[in-house]
Amino acid sequence: METEDPLREIVLVYNLDEQTPRGEPEDLIAIQYTAQTTQHLFKALCALGYDTNILAVRDSLEDFKWALSQFSPDHSFVFNNCDGFSGENVGSAQVIRVIEAMGFGHTGATAEVVELCIDKGQAKQRLLQFGIPTPAFQVIENPREVPALTYPLIVKPLTEDGSLGIDLGAVVTNPVELRRRLEYVIERYCQPAIVEEFIIGREFAVALWGNQPVEALPIAEEDYTWVQDPLQRLLTFEAKWDENSPFFHNIQVRCPAPLAEAEAQRIRQAAVAAYRAIGLRDFGRVDIRYRDGIPYIIDINEIPDLSPESGYPRTAQIAGYGYNAMVEKLLDYALRREGWR
Repeated sequence: METEDPLREIVLVYNLDEQTPRGEPEDLIAIQYTAQTTQHLFKALCALGYDTNILAVRDSLEDFKWALSQFSPDHSFVFNNCDGFSGENVGSAQVIRVIEAMGFGHTGATAEVVELCIDKGQAKQRLLQFGIPTPAFQVIENPREVPALTYPLIVKPLTEDGSLGIDLGAVVTNPVELRRRLEYVIERYCQPAIVEEFIIGREFAVALWGNQPVEALPIAEEDYTWVQDPLQRLLTFEAKWDENSPFFHNIQVRCPAPLAEAEAQRIRQAAVAAYRAIGLRDFGRVDIRYRDGIPYIIDINEIPDLSPESGYPRTAQIAGYGYNAMVEKLLDYALRREGWR
């Protein structure tokens, strides 16, 4: 006898922030973009035939907990698109802890893994434990501290994403620039800085999905041909979010990336190894700098941007999955992992 499908509805969870507690005022553009993405996900889930409810996380976890308690973990599954809470990137893990403590299955990484991904220093330590290449780095709390690293260096806030705190001044070539940048990041973003050796080389993004096995989608490359200075070849906040910037318009993406098969295989293997080492589930994206045949992991995205015009859906499109089909695929991976299908 066939068993009844336990899934009756999807609860689409996301963060709705009205302000950012630190950083630059324009950072709010990136922080609030999640709300727009959620509308696209909602339309897709409804078009796929799922009874879908949107649940925003605002200023209170208690309010969120009460709202979520109106659903049953026996029949409601959470599609998690929450990448922060109250303007704090690290707050997304708090939201997932509530979801998990209440017994709900959900898409994507666990709270523990999200915390690991958000702390770039801890994530890189995990990669090194598994023998996966990543640029040499140090976490700095005092701007007077001098890291034992080789210039050029890139200085980033330790726990931000979306290129917050990264502009063309993020890459430094001498102690004076380093000190100035450390002061900016530590003071403006109210957190330690992570300083990494800046890898001059090609940059790739590898979208992945699945659990056992993990599948790498077509490799995308950031085409920096337009940028003459190799130290300015990076995805700054301006390049990602400022539609009036020439960097926004002139840094193109090539997908599939023009690579020899041996190179593509090396990059895919590194991305899958990082996905597994960190403990991602269902889907994610790994960013890589490639130099002298070595793929260096520079970032791991446990909840990549899923808006239709962003990299992950565009890669899925090239792999033969339209937006709705991609959303179905991500949800299906999570439901199967949780034993709902």
